[in-house]
Amino acid sequence: MTLENLSLAEKAKLTSQYPCLVIGASSSGKTYAIENMSAEDKKRTIILNFDTKPIGGESNATDFAAVFAVSSSMSKIQEQMALLPKDATEYREHFQKILNNSYFIDDPEAVDKIVAHILKATFSSKIDRIVIDTFTSMTDFCEAWATTCFSGRDIWSKYGFGVQKIQQALKEATIFGNKFTYVFAHHDYIPAHLYPTTPKQAIAVKGGIMKNNVETAYNTIVFAYLNEEGNRMFQCDSNSTLDTSRTKLLEAKFKFVRNSLDDIEQLLNRYKYVDLETGELLDGKANK
Repeated sequence: MTLENLSLAEKAKLTSQYPCLVIGASSSGKTYAIENMSAEDKKRTIILNFDTKPIGGESNATDFAAVFAVSSSMSKIQEQMALLPKDATEYREHFQKILNNSYFIDDPEAVDKIVAHILKATFSSKIDRIVIDTFTSMTDFCEAWATTCFSGRDIWSKYGFGVQKIQQALKEATIFGNKFTYVFAHHDYIPAHLYPTTPKQAIAVKGGIMKNNVETAYNTIVFAYLNEEGNRMFQCDSNSTLDTSRTKLLEAKFKFVRNSLDDIEQLLNRYKYVDLETGELLDGKANK
């Protein structure tokens, strides 16, 4: 769903159920849901790729407005650039692209740069959607960054500061910028036949900072999983006692075979509804 050329009031209405947390085990199709978006939606989306995995399928990073990744050492990249012969133009451009589009563990300003990119997207009329893939890897990055750049008691203080500051910037992207904001997160693998009856744990963090408290930052929480029929599903139930999912939809729950991230936007704004017999999304303003 594109927000281009809409008024601020219209954008605020369409994004009122965000930020959205999408939780699932590895290979549950979270990243694939990004790749399945339309070309128009992709070019208005930025991705903070903390998992540092290639955007697969028919997509690549150039399809999106921007894709940022993480890397171990800014100084090592700079050293390698300095050693390049003068005629190595292609490699020099490649290294420069890495420097421009990466957050480095050994860069004391890395968290500030992440927040700056989020805020730039927040107030850009060319961006509709901000995705963090994944919160789990983002906390790993913040821990490694704090351990590398600081010492003593400052390590855990800076780690907590980093995680909280990034999450706050994401909330502001919706509140002040009227953006669709998504954060992906992992839970442990659950066999398909046990998924409906297995409790799902709260999002894990390092130490006690934000422990059992991550989900409070999100208006919508959706679980992604592979069912026994081999379908990749999006599911949410505000009344569930097995997980932390929730929605502001009047019916308080949904479950459907997902195609792309846009499915959530269409459903939350009543442009589509779930066929309860097939689990497919169909065009329409309300459930039937």
